Amino acid sequence: PATTLLSTMCKAGLGQLLFGPSFTAIFFGVSLLQDGTFSVKNWWGKIKSDLPGAWIAGLWFWPIVDFISFLLIKPDYIPLFVNFCSFVWTVYLSLVANKKAE
Repeated sequence: PATTLLSTMCKAGLGQLLFGPSFTAIFFGVSLLQDGTFSVKNWWGKIKSDLPGAWIAGLWFWPIVDFISFLLIKPDYIPLFVNFCSFVWTVYLSLVANKKAE
């Protein structure tokens, strides 16, 4: 895989535009399954109500994580830092996924 600045920016952009929303929608569906309330209607409602806010939060969170990890973290510790940030992100998504409709 290419490691040029343009290639890296394209990969990051595609991750934010495709992977982030797709993963979050699946996360919401699994959360509804675990809650015993899954239906396509409930899932679609959850996506419509909560995905935009979670996606915007991810657009802020992950670039900051990348910036900190590449600028301040020693290379040997980047995986540990990113995994910790992933844990924090999963807690946030769990809170969003389990919030009741207002």
